[in-house]
Amino acid sequence: MLKKKIPWMILFLLMMVFSIWAVVSRSESFSPSLLRETLRNADVKWLVAAVLGMVCNIFFEGLALDILVKTLTKKEGEKPIRSHGILYSAADIYFSAITPSASAGQPASAYFMSRDGIPVAESAVILVLNMLFYIGALAIVGVLGFAIAPSIYYGLDTLAQTLVMIGFIILLGLCLVFVLILKKEQWIKKVAVKLVHFGKKLHLIRDVDGRIRKIETAIEQYKNCADLIFKNKLAMVAAFLLNLLQRFSLVSTTVLVYLAFGGSMANLPEVTAVSCLVLVGVYSLPVPGGMGVADFLLLSGLCQIEDIASTANLALFSRGISFYSCIALTIVILIVGYLYQNRKIKAQKN
Repeated sequence: MLKKKIPWMILFLLMMVFSIWAVVSRSESFSPSLLRETLRNADVKWLVAAVLGMVCNIFFEGLALDILVKTLTKKEGEKPIRSHGILYSAADIYFSAITPSASAGQPASAYFMSRDGIPVAESAVILVLNMLFYIGALAIVGVLGFAIAPSIYYGLDTLAQTLVMIGFIILLGLCLVFVLILKKEQWIKKVAVKLVHFGKKLHLIRDVDGRIRKIETAIEQYKNCADLIFKNKLAMVAAFLLNLLQRFSLVSTTVLVYLAFGGSMANLPEVTAVSCLVLVGVYSLPVPGGMGVADFLLLSGLCQIEDIASTANLALFSRGISFYSCIALTIVILIVGYLYQNRKIKAQKN
């Protein structure tokens, strides 16, 4: 699995270097000396809180996955499967960050789930449910970001506004598709099949039958997920709230770094709105980890806050904690978790 992802890892590193270079070279507000001075005078407690917010990003998703695993794999008279939600969360976050459209996050989580003895069919349902909660939580964050300070959105330049709007439309579209699957399953299937045949005419799709089978499988999975949501309401609410907390933990990182750098409490609604809108806007383009897009949106939003001495320094440090440090931590968790699972598998064989 890891060997297949090496090209994406290389692309991730290249894009990381390019994103940082773009912020540093293209922003007039970047100043190494000012950054050093700001860090020396920074309020340590807020920086520690920002790091904890980054850790909670992994932790809350891990808890949500643990709840889903325990709820959906429990069988009467059998010992519950011992899941490792933090490991599945780390796999999801890391592999989503290094591939476009987060395409490898779920398969990576499923791989580690299978090593814990979770059946593939059940892990697929668990991950689809978690994705639905993730999308719903992100849509709520986007609405809150706009509601808290609408002026921030209207103060963005045209490109930034467009990216945020596209991201929000995509999220609402995905939520709408799920609702329609519950109410208009056959209608959704007919539309999807027509789109596949249209793609065939444009020579964009070759294996029409294979693509239609995937659509049917996906629709069936969503229907199963809906049934499970209604049958296990308390567990599902808990998993959704944890996904929401995960989103807020990401939002908090930028806000806490702003406070650490001497920001005013009076501007917290605006900074929070910027952070919320960035999370939504990143969803507009299939770029690994939203690199480039997130930096651009963060700079566009933060430049509207008057008391920030250097928007580039704040953006770089905030992204350094919320994204790059998070990726480094997930790598450590994956290595430790993989070795632990290996030892556990060998012990079971013996």
